[in-house]
Amino acid sequence: MGQTSAGMRPRSSGDARRVRQLVVVFAPDRQLPPAVTLGGGPLRIGRDRDSGLVLEDDEVSRRHAEVQYDDGADLWVACDCRSRNGLWVDGVRVEHAALVHGSVVRIGRTLLVAVDVMVAAGRQLRDETPALRGHSLAMQQVRGEIATLAGQRIPLLVVGETGVGKELVARDLHERSGRPGPFVPVSCATLPGGLADSELFGQLSAALAGGFELRDGLFGQARGGTLFLDEIGALPAAVQPKLLRALAAGEGCPVGGAQAAPGNVQVIAATHRELADDVASGGFRADLYSRLAGWVLRVPPLRARRDDVLGLADAVLDRWRGGNLALSSRAAEALLLHDWPFNVRELEHAIETAAVRAGGDAVIRCRYLPPAIGERVQAHQGDQVRNLYPVDLAQGTTPSESELRQLLAEHGGNVVHVARALRKDRQQLYRWLKRYAIDVAAIRSEQRTDD
Repeated sequence: MGQTSAGMRPRSSGDARRVRQLVVVFAPDRQLPPAVTLGGGPLRIGRDRDSGLVLEDDEVSRRHAEVQYDDGADLWVACDCRSRNGLWVDGVRVEHAALVHGSVVRIGRTLLVAVDVMVAAGRQLRDETPALRGHSLAMQQVRGEIATLAGQRIPLLVVGETGVGKELVARDLHERSGRPGPFVPVSCATLPGGLADSELFGQLSAALAGGFELRDGLFGQARGGTLFLDEIGALPAAVQPKLLRALAAGEGCPVGGAQAAPGNVQVIAATHRELADDVASGGFRADLYSRLAGWVLRVPPLRARRDDVLGLADAVLDRWRGGNLALSSRAAEALLLHDWPFNVRELEHAIETAAVRAGGDAVIRCRYLPPAIGERVQAHQGDQVRNLYPVDLAQGTTPSESELRQLLAEHGGNVVHVARALRKDRQQLYRWLKRYAIDVAAIRSEQRTDD
C-alpha cells in the first residue's frame, strides 16, 4: 500500500520507529487512496483538490475535516470543519476527537482507521499473501518474521488469541521451509489423557505372528516435515519431560520401546496463554518452555489491526458469492467498531451468516449482521454533537465520575472503546470504575432501553 505524507515528522524510540497513519478502508466508489502518514502539519480532508486527503464521496463537504497535532499531549485530533454531514469517530458524531490506534472515522460514507504502531528497525515488511491476508503494518511485520524464520531450525512458539490464525502462520512457515515431509497439526487440549504419550510418540506392541509391531505416533507421521502442537499449554504434565527429550535429541521413543526412532521433525508450538505465567505458577516446565520459545512470534488480535477487518470480510464474500456481494457503508462501520473477541474466526462466521440473511440482496446491510454487531451503529444515529477531546483528560489527569459516565454512555458502555478514547489501559479504567462504583452493566441496559 502506498503512502502520502502530511508534513512528515518521524518519531523513533531506540531501534524502532513510530508510524502514524490514516488509512481509508471503505469508499463509495471502492477506490481506496494510499494511506496518509501523519506528520508535523495539519491534514485537510474533503472534496477540494488542494486537500491533503481528497475523498470522492458526494456526502463529503469540500472542506470537511482537519486533523491537527497537539504537541503537548502528543496526540492527533480530528476536527469537524462545519461540514454538512458531520464528523464521526468511533460511532459518535463529534466536533473534536483524539485519534488513537484503531479509532474509526466516518466522513460522509467514507471510513478511515487511525494507525499508531512501532516498527522495529530492520524489520522486514511483507505484502499480503493468499495464505495470510491483511494489509496492516502489524500483519506485514508478521509475514516479515515468517520470511526471516522460514528454513531455520530454531524452536518457535506462536502466541495469539483464539481465532487469530496461529495454524495458518505455522502452515506458511512449513510451506516456506522447503521440508519434504507433511504438516501434521494436533491440539494438545484434545489428546486423550493417558494415551497422550503413545499418540505423540507411537507404541511398540507384540504382533500376533510373533515379533513386535510399531505404530507411528504424530512425531513419526511428521517425519521430514513439521509437527504443529497447538495449545501446548494444555499438554499433560506427565508427557512434558518426554517432549523435552524429543526436542533436545530430535527423536522420540515409542511407548514400550527402549530405542528412540530418528525424527527429523520441525516442531512449532502455539498457545493463546502466556506460558511464562504458567511457568511461574508451576503449571508448565521451565526447561520445556525455554526449549520451545527459541523465537516467540506474536500474532496480533483483530481489534489491534482494524484496518484489516474489511479486507478480510471482502475475502469471505468473494468465496461466498464470487464477488457479487458488497458491504453497505453502515455495515462496514459496524464491523470496524466491533471488538472481535474471537478474532478472524468470528468475523468469518458473522459474514457468512449475513450472506445467508441477505438472500437475494446484493448488499450486506446492518440488519443482516448478528445483532451484537449491527446494533452498535444503530445506537448512535442521532445528531447530538460531542466533544471527545477534553484537554484535561488528554493531559493525563484523572477523569471525574460524571466524565466517565458520559463517555460510557457515548460509547454504549463499551469499556474497551472508552479506554481507547482516554489513551489508558483497561485495568486503569476498571480501577476508576471501582473507585466511583460505576455499574457498567446498568449503563449498557439503559442504552438498550433508550434504543
